[in-house]
Amino acid sequence: MFKYPLSVTVDTNIFDAAKFDLSENSTIRLLENYVKDGKIQVVLSDIVIRESKKHISDQIKRVCGIIRQSRTDILKVSTENLIKYVGLNEILNVVRNKDALAAKGEQIFDNFVSAINAEILGAELIDVNSILEDYFRTIPPFENSEKKKNEFPDAFIAQQIKKRFSTRICETTYDDGFLHNEQGHPRAAGTFPRLIDKYVKTGKLSLYDAINKESAAYNETISVIKDIQLQISSSILKYIKENENIEVQGLSVDSSGLVSGYDYADYWLHSVSNISFVIHSVDEISENDSIVTLICKANISADCYYDDYDNSPWDPEEKEYIYIETIKIREEHTPHFGCRIKINRKTKSSNVFPFTIILGGDSRTNLYVVDKISDENEDEINAMDRESLGFQPLGSYASYLEDNLSDSEFSAEVVGRFEKMNDLYRRYEDCSTIYDLFLSDLDSKEIIKAVYENIFDISDIPHIDDIENLTSSEIESIKNWANIQYERTSEIAEISLLPNSLDFGKTVIMKGVNGSEAYFSIDSNQVNPSEGDEEIINVQFSTGYGMPKNGYIKLTVGYLKFDEDGGASEGISDEIEYVYDSVLKELDAFIDEQTYLTEKDTQISESINNAISNVHKQI
Repeated sequence: MFKYPLSVTVDTNIFDAAKFDLSENSTIRLLENYVKDGKIQVVLSDIVIRESKKHISDQIKRVCGIIRQSRTDILKVSTENLIKYVGLNEILNVVRNKDALAAKGEQIFDNFVSAINAEILGAELIDVNSILEDYFRTIPPFENSEKKKNEFPDAFIAQQIKKRFSTRICETTYDDGFLHNEQGHPRAAGTFPRLIDKYVKTGKLSLYDAINKESAAYNETISVIKDIQLQISSSILKYIKENENIEVQGLSVDSSGLVSGYDYADYWLHSVSNISFVIHSVDEISENDSIVTLICKANISADCYYDDYDNSPWDPEEKEYIYIETIKIREEHTPHFGCRIKINRKTKSSNVFPFTIILGGDSRTNLYVVDKISDENEDEINAMDRESLGFQPLGSYASYLEDNLSDSEFSAEVVGRFEKMNDLYRRYEDCSTIYDLFLSDLDSKEIIKAVYENIFDISDIPHIDDIENLTSSEIESIKNWANIQYERTSEIAEISLLPNSLDFGKTVIMKGVNGSEAYFSIDSNQVNPSEGDEEIINVQFSTGYGMPKNGYIKLTVGYLKFDEDGGASEGISDEIEYVYDSVLKELDAFIDEQTYLTEKDTQISESINNAISNVHKQI
């Protein structure tokens, strides 16, 4: 078990690796939440603060330089007036006061240091003579004879830590840590042995995960993720398609410095499929939610465009290109990428945080030139080819899924269950009418007596000590009970009927006659498939108790390939598969429970009606 708060110090390279992303949902910013919960005490060297602010300043100034260069590049191919006319003049705004912007960036870091309530280690903790002795004796962090001078800041930081935690160096009960990138600080500081050995030396920022593993909610989080993994994969797929959050790095440099590939002017997502993931860490746990980092894998292709100056015609007189040929390259990748999600453990749902996927040489599996025809013509020809082979055009699978869903056995079975629930709601119309009738006859002791004798052993009607001698308080309690039953049955009778069809992207709320709620949902139909892809659309039913039951609708996109002789070599057919047995079983269990309760209510109301009828006949 950890002893809280853990004292954690962060080196500059951690901020560098995060590109100084100090936004609300960033990994670094999560420190603030752990500080507020009393789990972490952040201790920062003043050297780290100065280095970080300088790096932020340098980063801002580099961005300003890029903007200036972009303006120059833009005005090589267009005019300022034209750019302004089409509404893009903002991109020509030149940043003139770099220092002011850099100062603004530094202020963001100051705000972060304040938010995490960091303890600042100052120069008073530095013993220069001791550091010089380490320098000449090549004692960590002075390990590289060629970079000894560059290691002085590390030595200062290490000694600040030594002095601040000198009372803890020999105490193994403290679990403190040094977030670093496997550099010389920890050994030089001589402290924090346990946490470093167990968690940090892996090279992963897994401190949060280490803390959260001690929480009971950690195992619950892992369990929920396993139960809704199809839903999570579908959400990640949807996010990529809707945001096109890819960055294609067409150029690569080998070990000898040779550059290969293409410098793309533009690129667009073409397709994404086969999302899979593993849990990297559970970063934060609150009352109902968990924030989790996933390592994902996917098949992604992108359409990339570059200007082919080498093969474009040149006008020697005008000294300019007559026109510039644009080449379309399709790149296919299987990247690994990080993705952070928020898991609601109560509702068993997930939300995806924004993320970017880098497509480069390490993830590239194939690339090829696409024929020089317009995208519209390409899509039209492809659609005609597919239809001639008996396949759906790639752009029509959304409507194909919708049509298939409405005619499917799955839809018929679920809607049939909905109608059973609607029948239950309708039965309560008669129940409420009978209770209303009973309320109008409660001035008659004979009616009360007859009703009580008929239902006292099958209902929760208030107890009467002597039915032949009713007291005023007993009559009043009967009236109150009857009024409650009338209002309850009336509310059930007024429940909106469940739909007679299923739709993608909709959640159907099923109200139970006992006040409970159940939820049936089908994820949205946001498919943009490629040939051979499998698209998973999650189906879920939940009563709010226990784990939700999951099924799915799987679309397989057909294709057919031909060999050199024109014969079919390989392919698969279009197919839609429905897997929903567990969903249907849980739905039936819910309806069975509501049916049992309705039968009981119906029996009581019919007994009341019979008793009232018999008394009126006698009268």
